[in-house]
Amino acid sequence: MLTKARLESVLEKHEAWIGSGWELGKRADLHGTDLHDFKLHGALLADADLHRADLHCADLQQAELDGADLHRADLHSADLHEAVLEWADLHRADLHEADLHGAVLRDADLHRADLHGADLREADLEHADLRGADLTRVKGLTQSQLNAALGDDDTRLPSGFTVKCDEGADA
Repeated sequence: MLTKARLESVLEKHEAWIGSGWELGKRADLHGTDLHDFKLHGALLADADLHRADLHCADLQQAELDGADLHRADLHSADLHEAVLEWADLHRADLHEADLHGAVLRDADLHRADLHGADLREADLEHADLRGADLTRVKGLTQSQLNAALGDDDTRLPSGFTVKCDEGADA
């Protein structure tokens, strides 16, 4: 398990990497890392490698995760309230019961993600890829959010909702 001191070092180097235009510091490589229950409120993790990371029940409120690689990450019951996940790779991520209230998911890749039971109140889903995603029992979902997103026939929706299909996307 990653220690708090080691994580702080990784985050400092990552912040330097982002702040220097990718010239100084080092990109955060936390793929496969156990970060469950970690407090990462407001953390700068843009473009970080978090694929297959265990982030269940983590506090990621207002975290900057734009462009982060979170494919196949375990984010179930994570607090992503007002997190920025624009352009994030969340395909096949486990987001069931996650708090995504007010999260920015513009252009995020959520295809085949498990979002059942997630809180999507006021989440920005503009151009989000929801192909094959499970949105059953989500909270706060509106038809206007789905109208801004892309889906397919395999997108699982609550009864009474529809999503526009993206005919040209690869599965």
